[in-house]
Amino acid sequence: SKRAGKPFLPLNCTALPDSLLESELFGYRKGAFTDARSDKIGLFEAAEGGTIFLDEIGDLHPQVQVKLLRVLETHEILPLGGREPVHVDFRLIAATNHDLIRMKDEGKFRDDLFYRIAVFILRIPPLRERLDEIVIFAEHFAKEVNPHAKITPEVIERLLCHDWPGNIRELRNVIRHAILLAEDGLVRVHHLPDWFISTCPEQSVLMYGSLKDRVQCFERNLLLRYLDKFDGNVQQALQALGIARSSFYRKISRQKQKKNDNAGHSVRSNESMVDSGAF
Repeated sequence: SKRAGKPFLPLNCTALPDSLLESELFGYRKGAFTDARSDKIGLFEAAEGGTIFLDEIGDLHPQVQVKLLRVLETHEILPLGGREPVHVDFRLIAATNHDLIRMKDEGKFRDDLFYRIAVFILRIPPLRERLDEIVIFAEHFAKEVNPHAKITPEVIERLLCHDWPGNIRELRNVIRHAILLAEDGLVRVHHLPDWFISTCPEQSVLMYGSLKDRVQCFERNLLLRYLDKFDGNVQQALQALGIARSSFYRKISRQKQKKNDNAGHSVRSNESMVDSGAF
């Protein structure tokens, strides 16, 4: 775009307290407060013709939300301690890990600001929904530490079964931990962090199970994950996994799940109801 060669200024909205965040965005004039010994331009002015990236915009204080809305509507700012408005020209990109629609409906995020920034929304799926990328990232992070590193299939199975609440950063830290312990460069299960192994619902299968046991455990967890992803709709889960319905029922008929696993959970099908306790 015409802004490509102009400044790109990122700011994490949770990195500063509200008082400092406001001065960082709007700048201030000499004498605005005790330590304001000279003028300072804020990000809105510094990004002239370019782009501002506000990370974690969902954590903005309501007072700052009001001021941001005014800037977006008028393209003018009033620095702290200033008397004359300053015209600004920037593009805003924002990111958040919050559900802004839900926050808006609950009154925790301003409706008018949401509609002002929601010109184009790009949803980045969590890592647990991008199974085909986990191995690629894992191998990349391993080779960052040791160019000759390799990861065993057992470790790959565990990586694919994890929910990754910390997304890519969590994966990077897990792999770095493991590769530092793998003196020969081959990452095995026991090189993984203890806390990571402990989150496995079937630790005995992970550590001591046969190949058949591990495959069935992986299939079960994968199927359950996709059923949860699609709110129990079997047809949508099968389409996403590329599994035929007949194959699906063969798998659940041969797999038994512990009584306390997913108790009472049901999955919907266009034709029938399937109790996931059969897994």
